[in-house]
Amino acid sequence: MHERIAIITRNNELIELKNTAEGDDRFQVDPEEFYKYTDELKAIVHTHKESCEPSLSDLQYMSLWEVPWIICSKKCIKAYLFTALGILEIDINSLIPKELHNLLMKLLQ
Repeated sequence: MHERIAIITRNNELIELKNTAEGDDRFQVDPEEFYKYTDELKAIVHTHKESCEPSLSDLQYMSLWEVPWIICSKKCIKAYLFTALGILEIDINSLIPKELHNLLMKLLQ
């Protein structure tokens, strides 16, 4: 499964972005497409095949954005935030409404 990428806006809209990466285990987004949403950015979402643990590349890019990263797989959904203290797992239910949680799961289809 090719990783999928989306952003959540401050209005709790889920906007899927095109993954331009080669291969199935990473994602890359056109900077112009991404930057048109940065003022509205609440969270960054992407899928993994199995685990919801951040990869080394996820950790590297998390440090660039002061927003939660949500990782979804068919087995789990978790949210993380990069802080001066390290990576913190965030309660996903306090971050997004239930309706948005259901939309996130559609990314896996």
